[in-house]
Amino acid sequence: MRRKRLRAVFFGPQGSGKSQQAALLAERFDVSLVSSGEAFREEIGEKTAIGDLVSEYVEAGIFAPDELVNAILTKRLKRLDSEAGFVLDGYPRNVEQAETLDRLARVTLAIQLKISDVCAVKRLANRVVCTTCRATLSRDGVETPEGFVPCPVCGDELVTRPKDEEEAVRRRLAAYHFMTEPLAGYYRQRGVLLAVNGEQAVGDLFDELTRKLAKLGFVA
Repeated sequence: MRRKRLRAVFFGPQGSGKSQQAALLAERFDVSLVSSGEAFREEIGEKTAIGDLVSEYVEAGIFAPDELVNAILTKRLKRLDSEAGFVLDGYPRNVEQAETLDRLARVTLAIQLKISDVCAVKRLANRVVCTTCRATLSRDGVETPEGFVPCPVCGDELVTRPKDEEEAVRRRLAAYHFMTEPLAGYYRQRGVLLAVNGEQAVGDLFDELTRKLAKLGFVA
């Protein structure tokens, strides 16, 4: 089987572990990892015109319009040699964004991490985040009767986030099912969809991913 070029996207519900698996896969295949969140923060931090626009949506906790998202990710992807491969985390979020991406750099693999809403709510309720380095951790091992210990990565404060509370998570999941889940049909029609059970442990999930990728002709 001819070795395929890895130009991959991840999608799945909140709490499915997309960011972690995307980072692991990019490292294994030695390709660029492109995070939509980091791309947004870079534009906002540099106070570009488009960054100022998108910051209003980020601060309000709502999705930015497709034209802004596409512009930021297009700018980021044009810095790369797409022929060398990449892994995308957090983009595309809907079919229109997927079509824009395919015009720029045609995706060769779309990985859907499937978990139940019950699992997503449970996982996110157990999540804490560092205020500085943005490390995401489980409460287990960092919570004491007095509160959370300092971040084991950078030593700063760990907090829970309002958007990880159950009611907020259920709203986010409803938005995912309506807006992002249709990507499965789009990528299935293109013949590049790989759906995987995301409720496994991190290591088990990554092992399954790499085995299935090898069978599809993606070899690190």
